[in-house]
Amino acid sequence: MKKLSIIFFTCVSLFFVACSSDTDANQTDSVKKTNTNSSDEAFSSEENTQGSRSVNSDEDLDLSTKLSIKLTPFVPVYEGIGASGSKLLKDRLNAAITKIGFGGEGSNPRFIVGPSINIVSQNVTSTAPTKYANTYEINFMVVDVISETVFNTYTSEFKGVGDSPEKAFISGIRNVDFKNQQFMDFLLMSEEKIVEYFENNCESLLSEADAEAGMRNYDNAFAILKSVPTEAAVCFKEIQNKKMEYFQLSLNTICNELLANMKAELGKFNDPSAAGFNAEAMNYYSMIDSKSECYAEAQTEYKKYTSKLKPEAKRDWEQKMKVYNDEIAMVKADKEFIRDEAKQARDFKVKMAEVEAKREIEGNQKLLAKYKHDESPWLIRLFSSGSKLLKGEMNTD
Repeated sequence: MKKLSIIFFTCVSLFFVACSSDTDANQTDSVKKTNTNSSDEAFSSEENTQGSRSVNSDEDLDLSTKLSIKLTPFVPVYEGIGASGSKLLKDRLNAAITKIGFGGEGSNPRFIVGPSINIVSQNVTSTAPTKYANTYEINFMVVDVISETVFNTYTSEFKGVGDSPEKAFISGIRNVDFKNQQFMDFLLMSEEKIVEYFENNCESLLSEADAEAGMRNYDNAFAILKSVPTEAAVCFKEIQNKKMEYFQLSLNTICNELLANMKAELGKFNDPSAAGFNAEAMNYYSMIDSKSECYAEAQTEYKKYTSKLKPEAKRDWEQKMKVYNDEIAMVKADKEFIRDEAKQARDFKVKMAEVEAKREIEGNQKLLAKYKHDESPWLIRLFSSGSKLLKGEMNTD
């Protein structure tokens, strides 16, 4: 009997020990699951929030209205985002702008679209490897860097998860698509406000261009007035004469370049005595202004070349030159041509358009260097306002 009692109590003890072990195991599993769920909630897959993800196909977007004013994307390198994150954001911004307008570095340097980036919340694990789950707010601004004016803003918020702050931002921004109707409307409304700015500040623009011209920065002066859109009808009409004046003065400053091109084209004919009419060389010759410093040398080169022509070839050249000059005069009077005989005139017009575009681009590049966006105290304050990411000078390389 005593043995049976001992066996009975032993079995009961083992039973309670087993139950206790199961309870501890269940409690441990419960703790693990709770921790896992808590971590999953904080570090769930990237979540898009207000204004960040509104994907539209081109069919869903109203792209009937286009931007006339060129906007320059401007994204500084923020700490915690890195060069890769800044470049990715800039590419996304460019893609959105080009849906209804023109972006890129060669754009009007006065008017830029740039972001102020802030971290709304941060979550970091103590696990290995460490994970970062951040919520970001981007406030895009369309600004005039000269008058230091903010025309319009657009706010977007998103989340990103990664092994570093930079990777967290990149993972989040990859899910952001600004090619949505809200962002298109933001850009269009910005242009409306810029047009209003031109109309209200036309005299200031003329004064600014005059100041550049006074320092013989004719490319700059031309680029400033060339930035006035046709939509600002009153101002656009008012600046036309000055714009063409500065374009001509810009041409005068590049007369040596035109002369070199003329010589190069004439040099392609090994035997001037047998050469035909060289329209390409004459395009450059015709663009050299009579008041420019190299005009006399251009005349000398022209006469030297024609003097080597045989009498018959010279008569043919002079006849074609007369026709050419007549057609060029008509082009300068802004008459259009559709006849085959006017091909030379159209070629000249194309060449003039190329030179005009080059002058505008070079003028804009000079203005970009002059404005020094990455050194502008106003822009630094603007884009760093409330942001813990941007410190010191901005770098846009």
